[in-house]
Amino acid sequence: MPKHHVNDIDIMYEAYGKGDTIVYLQSVLGGINPGAYYFAGRLSRRFRVIIWDGPNCGQSGTAIKEAPSEYHLACEYLAGLLDILGEGSVHIAGCLGGGEMGLLFSYLYPDRVKSLAMYRPTDTESEAERGIIKARYFDIADAAAKSMREAVKYSEAPPPHRWSGISRWLADLCQKDSEKILRMNNRDFSRIITDWGKWMGNPDFYRANLSDDSLRQINIPVLVCPCPDDYHPERLAEDLNKNLPNSVCVPVGKYRSENEIYNAEYDENPFGGFADFVDEYERFAERVAKNLI
Repeated sequence: MPKHHVNDIDIMYEAYGKGDTIVYLQSVLGGINPGAYYFAGRLSRRFRVIIWDGPNCGQSGTAIKEAPSEYHLACEYLAGLLDILGEGSVHIAGCLGGGEMGLLFSYLYPDRVKSLAMYRPTDTESEAERGIIKARYFDIADAAAKSMREAVKYSEAPPPHRWSGISRWLADLCQKDSEKILRMNNRDFSRIITDWGKWMGNPDFYRANLSDDSLRQINIPVLVCPCPDDYHPERLAEDLNKNLPNSVCVPVGKYRSENEIYNAEYDENPFGGFADFVDEYERFAERVAKNLI
């Protein structure tokens, strides 16, 4: 996997195909996943597709420092990576939290984005998402209030529950760079992680915590695709479509139960509704490329 030193850390990425560049973004909760490869395989027949491990994910480096959120931090490193790659303005497609990151990036770097697609905007007030945020941020912050070693120890073996594996991210980072993790000021670390959790837990996370006026400044073509379930209700996509001035909202599939979302055996296609989104995105990207939107 190629890498570049961006700002102060290594960022790992992969690029496929030729043509206009599409950057595919997944959530900040993990690095390159099977969905990213599926997207790249489909779209690289017509476009250049970049997928990446964001900071604190996969094979990329550790970056825990002052920023309004982990999403702001990821946007900063994505902009730096695109600079190094010589990319000017790109198309962005994001799944789950990657969609919110793409929306935030479009607002922070308006000259860098030609179009945006968001799949399954996320309700972080839902029971499942609250559990995820607690496991990633607040539980780690509580342990770090004692010491960084205590935080790493907690992350290595959190109490068993549905989302306990999400707490392992700090232990994984420590395995790669223990000196950097353990020398952090534990109180600063705890405060930063707490603030990141609060930002993601805001009811307006699905719109990257942007106001109506801020959303209306994003004039690029936007595709919003809900795949409605209890954690990603269609009303979120409808609100985005209402406030983004050049947006189209295309419902994808039927309302999906938790089993259908998280268990491939319930899907005709192993990528389920995500495959439907990629079908829709291919049509959207072609229209944008031909200036039909």
